[in-house]
Amino acid sequence: MGVFKAKPNACVALCALGSCLNLVWCTLMGHTMGFMPASDGMQDWTNPRTFFLAGILVVSLLFVAFPHGMRRGNKVFVTVLPLVASAGTACFALAYRQDLFDCASLAAFGLCVSGVGYFWLVARYNLLLARTQLFSCAVWSIVGALFVKLVLLEAFGAPLDSDAQVAVAVVLPIVSALVFEAARAAALRQVERNPWVDPGLAAHGTHVHTEFGIHSRPRAVAMDRAEKRDLMVVVAVSAILLAVVRAMSFLGMWGDTHTGLSDSIAWVVSLALAGVCLALFARFALIGVQERPVSLRFQPAILATLAGMFAMALQAEEGSATATVLSIVVQLDELFAHLLFWCVVIAALDVLDVPSYRVVGFACAVYAAVSIAWVVLMSRATVIDTTLVLLAAYAVVVFAMRVNWRRPEASASSRVVADAADERPGSSVPAAEAPADGTAAPDSTERLHALIAKRCEEVADRYGLSPREREVFACMARGRTRAGIQEDLVLSGNTVKTHVAHIYAKLDVHDRQEMMALLLGQNGNARS
Repeated sequence: MGVFKAKPNACVALCALGSCLNLVWCTLMGHTMGFMPASDGMQDWTNPRTFFLAGILVVSLLFVAFPHGMRRGNKVFVTVLPLVASAGTACFALAYRQDLFDCASLAAFGLCVSGVGYFWLVARYNLLLARTQLFSCAVWSIVGALFVKLVLLEAFGAPLDSDAQVAVAVVLPIVSALVFEAARAAALRQVERNPWVDPGLAAHGTHVHTEFGIHSRPRAVAMDRAEKRDLMVVVAVSAILLAVVRAMSFLGMWGDTHTGLSDSIAWVVSLALAGVCLALFARFALIGVQERPVSLRFQPAILATLAGMFAMALQAEEGSATATVLSIVVQLDELFAHLLFWCVVIAALDVLDVPSYRVVGFACAVYAAVSIAWVVLMSRATVIDTTLVLLAAYAVVVFAMRVNWRRPEASASSRVVADAADERPGSSVPAAEAPADGTAAPDSTERLHALIAKRCEEVADRYGLSPREREVFACMARGRTRAGIQEDLVLSGNTVKTHVAHIYAKLDVHDRQEMMALLLGQNGNARS
């Protein structure tokens, strides 16, 4: 079976493990007894999470401003940043247990460099998923990371003494970096066994982009300027949602030793509830809506997360059943917001013809900036918190309505692209022929269209598509949405939906990403 099939594999599992270790590392620093002396000592300045977020913000802005430089710097960062992050964690933990340096300054420095290392590791895992795995595989990897985090926090939280908690947190950045190398090696073996793009296409001028030394899967569709703007707004909204939801959960302020999903119900029940809810959210609010235009497909997930936000503004008597339910809803909503955020980023990486590092940097810069503003300005004002939550919820609803009013149809120039925006000098497309916007040169695009049309005919013959299914298949391969196919072929929406379902069934794929991977893959990968 080729890589175009969405199935579990070693890279997906290792990315889930590594992302989980990053989350555990961050939570141990902020919410276990081993780090309480430093957290308590910094309260006169501000909540210590502010400095951790400042490190994330700084490196995010560097990703935005210098995406190619940061990409090239990976050769140095890969050996330096995990060690720096580990040292920063130790500085924060031990700052108030020494008298050689100013305690608060040492703790702040440790937090900042830990934030830098944390973002760099998290960005690498999600870039690897986005570039080498289908969207559904990436979603399940993130779900696995969030779920396993809950299990490990129980193991590394209260059961360990303070010194052991610090030791585990100090080691985790290095372990995470090693797990990433294992995940990268697994992805490399996966793509070497089943290349994303047929060598025949590459030989005719289709450049194959690489990430971490691995051939990336082709991007889906190039978008016009209005669509790009709408998608970047979705990215920003998901970042703001995550910042607000995390701020309102126990993760918002460091110093709370609460590291479980809920103290008020049995751990096994809470873990099962989290797993079921995450799986349902992933399946129906994220994976199940992939056929929608990208600016609309995340609205169900945004609205579901928004519904959880309203629970934060409700008041209930402490210890009551209502308070217990609201606490569970809030903390589950944090898991949803985290999953939504990275899924939006991964989807944006797939369709935006801008440097990958810039997309990730923009998303995390918005998240870090909003989180810092919340911590610094509104940390202990309950009335203001409630009001702002409601205002944020209202703003997201207005945005969702606005996007619904817009015509989401892709422009007629939508096309399969070859990651030109991420490339350094030396691309197979001559620089003199490349347009200023970084997309493929016109001659190269025409050749690519002709080759894809030929492959459509080959695949249609092999899988026995009907004449009308061939027309729909060709439109889908050109990047047309269902609404666009309906307009091009003068068909009803239900008819297009039926043809698409039949095409997927005959090709034995589940979504357009798998279809495009089959279309561009080697002939030998057809069925297995």
